[in-house]
Amino acid sequence: MSQEDRVVAHYERLLDAAQWLDVGMSWTVIQPLDEPMDIVEVAELIGGPDAELQERDVEGLEAFIDEVGPSIMILDLEGGLFSPYESAPLERLSVGARVWHLEWNVNGHSCLVYAADGRPRLTMPRLDPREAHGSNPHALDHLLRLLPEPFARLSHASAMALVQMDSGAHLDLDWLNAPQQALVFSKGLTP
Repeated sequence: MSQEDRVVAHYERLLDAAQWLDVGMSWTVIQPLDEPMDIVEVAELIGGPDAELQERDVEGLEAFIDEVGPSIMILDLEGGLFSPYESAPLERLSVGARVWHLEWNVNGHSCLVYAADGRPRLTMPRLDPREAHGSNPHALDHLLRLLPEPFARLSHASAMALVQMDSGAHLDLDWLNAPQQALVFSKGLTP
């Protein structure tokens, strides 16, 4: 089994064990290119200067943020913190950074967005590489070729593996079962 197959198998096991993730969520990874960023800076970019972080169990309809190596990841259990149809928030996060945003929901919507240097480079509706568009729709082709079924519509596990293979961010049960920093917006503010 190749390393890529092992990463896909990891996410298949994760989604099998935490089935609520397979219903709907978004996973965003920010990898700074120039200056390091910390989770407080990212929280403020998302929710403004009044955004707070509170340690909570990973459950409910909240978004959680953590540093993972040189990257910062945000797991939004409800989805909707960012929209692939509204590029400004992802553009803002990708200034001086690379950003991967993966989401799906119970209604069957799914999408992968890759942005860098303040601009979306690739949007992949329905996790289908054949539908990728943007200024560089082939930006992730080098990784797609490594997946078990290259250039076919991605499973949720394959899409998560793609994000990990390119960003180095890793999501697992230990992380999901430990308290994490929840993004809390003042006065019910949503970004």
